[in-house]
Amino acid sequence: MKNKKMTNGKVDLIFLIIAYIVTLAAALSTYWVNSGDTIEIGSISDKKYVAAATTENVRETEKLRQAAMDAVGPVYVTDNEVMPQVLAELESYFSDISALREEYDGETEITQLSSYANLTNNSNIKLTQTELKTLSELSGMEFNDFITNITDLVTEVLEGGVSDVDEALLSIKERLYLSSVDNSLVGVGYDIITGSLKNNVFIDEEATAAAQAAAADEVSPVLILKNQKIVDENEVITEEAYYALEACGFIRSESYKMNLIPFGGKCIIITVIFLGIILYFTNFNRKRILNGNEGLLLFTLYILLIVLSFATSTLNYMFVPILGFLVIVTLLLSTGIALIFIPVVTVLTMLITGGDAGYFLFFIASGHIMVLMVCTTKKRGKALFNGFIASVLSGMVLLGISFADGTAIGILTFAEAALSALISFVYVLVAVGSLYVFEAVFGIASDLRLSELVNPDQPLIKRLLLEAPGTYQHSLVVANLAETAAYEIGANPTLARVGAYYHDIGKLTNPQYFTENIKGDSPHDHLDAYTSARIIKLHVEDGLKLGKKHRLPSPILDIIYEHHGTGLIKFFYYKAKNNKKSTREVKEEDFRYPCRRPSSKESAVIMIADTSEAAVRSMMSNKKEGETVDLDTVLKGIIDDKVKDGQLTDSGLTIKDLDIIQKVLVDIFKGMYHNRIAYPTDEKKTADNKTAAPAAANKTENKPDGAKGKDGAK
Repeated sequence: MKNKKMTNGKVDLIFLIIAYIVTLAAALSTYWVNSGDTIEIGSISDKKYVAAATTENVRETEKLRQAAMDAVGPVYVTDNEVMPQVLAELESYFSDISALREEYDGETEITQLSSYANLTNNSNIKLTQTELKTLSELSGMEFNDFITNITDLVTEVLEGGVSDVDEALLSIKERLYLSSVDNSLVGVGYDIITGSLKNNVFIDEEATAAAQAAAADEVSPVLILKNQKIVDENEVITEEAYYALEACGFIRSESYKMNLIPFGGKCIIITVIFLGIILYFTNFNRKRILNGNEGLLLFTLYILLIVLSFATSTLNYMFVPILGFLVIVTLLLSTGIALIFIPVVTVLTMLITGGDAGYFLFFIASGHIMVLMVCTTKKRGKALFNGFIASVLSGMVLLGISFADGTAIGILTFAEAALSALISFVYVLVAVGSLYVFEAVFGIASDLRLSELVNPDQPLIKRLLLEAPGTYQHSLVVANLAETAAYEIGANPTLARVGAYYHDIGKLTNPQYFTENIKGDSPHDHLDAYTSARIIKLHVEDGLKLGKKHRLPSPILDIIYEHHGTGLIKFFYYKAKNNKKSTREVKEEDFRYPCRRPSSKESAVIMIADTSEAAVRSMMSNKKEGETVDLDTVLKGIIDDKVKDGQLTDSGLTIKDLDIIQKVLVDIFKGMYHNRIAYPTDEKKTADNKTAAPAAANKTENKPDGAKGKDGAK
């Protein structure tokens, strides 16, 4: 068999690059394929258009919102500082006119007076010389009445608010005629007010914008409901229908922005997700590293999912085979990886199929239900039953989404939910039915298959029990040790247990040559060390033949082939070296297993558990009464020996893993060989047994314990 290694980093990178390119190509291709038809206003529709989902008609909504904003008048604010300024300027101007009046003698030209300069330079009010002369000729009482009337009128106008001076001046002259101002002075008064009046009411831009926004927010979105007909075949495409079709995505956009921006957005999302996958498998998933076959399987399943998602992108999203993908990943790889991939494949296939929020909710909810229901099963029939229940629940999820979406409830809604449940179960059937194919092609054993292999009715298990009961009992103990240790280090405990059940099936060919099955004298007592070693080594090859004949999964065959690695059969090696009668040069390679070192954690755990069980059992059987065995030292010595011999190099076990394995095995052995209460016995028989014990012990020491020496090593 070829050497099997953990997934190479370069291979992983190639898989990721291919998956990334395929995903990107599918997402961008479906965008062009499904980006709409070429439709013009006034043309005749060549088919019936029905909304696939409830969609907002953005253009119509915006029209209503703009109308609501336009209906909101401007919000004004009064500047209270303007009136005092205007009245102060009027007072100053009238003061300058008073000075002019005092200087005026009735004969001198107004322009010749020294106070005239102040009137023209310090005010916006510009009166003609005639108007100034008229004011200068008024009596003091008349002039004071004029000032009072003009000041009162300006005050009254400003108190009413002036937002437009020109508009306010339109009524000023009429109001002057209606006031107590002499008609001859109306023109003068109007000119004074014109030069002094200012706006004191202004539009508050922020308040106006806020009021318009509030009015727009009160407008409800215009919705195109799911299954609503937009336009029928042979109908004219009106402007309203055109924009409804555009809102539903039926119209192909020719704008480069409408095309390139979604392209860029999809590229960014897909890239970020793939970076997240890389981070997960490199930093957060160290305890469950995928081997080469598992990585290839995950890659193949993902590519199949992407291709099928692309093929079904024009159909209802219930046809996208995400649930089938998750079932296979759960049963063949792990629940953890399946759970991680639920949001990953949901979002990526959304980009391919153009899924909406309902799509996301459906597969997130249904995916978790399916994975958590299926992961608890140990039998295929139970997996199908749980998958059926999960499918029914997925239909209920779709029904709930329809209710939440505001879809009109009718027989079609319930029919769609029932169809969703049916399609989901079909994918479950396909997934469970295809497990045999994937297991055979990729050499992966699902937990369902492994659980079937530990059934006592399995032919090889039956044969072990009947033909090699000692090996059967040994395998049971190794299975318990390996399963517990594998669980503690994050390996696959089910694979470790099943592998331990079958690791020694090769002993069925010659069970009488292995100590656990020997009754009476050992046949090795009559064989030379080389012949014994060949017989012992053959049990691995015989195990592979039996495993292939009974179609055991590749991981189990790997464990059978690797559980001794290239280890040294020490008992017979030292027997050959200590044979003083032989002149033959003793070489280690003649006594080493011609196999492969463990290439997985499970295989390595079984190697350690196998050797440890044999060694501890031998020590416990041969120890003298009252003698204690330091299990920590024994187990540490066995593990250190495997490390020094290079047997664990390719296993992926860390120093921390080895420490955990040692502790787990010690705890189990202490439970197995704890001191028991001494029951009363027949003293005569006890004495006879003590006399016979040394002879039996000496006889046991000369027997290879399944080709194990006194130290338990094989």
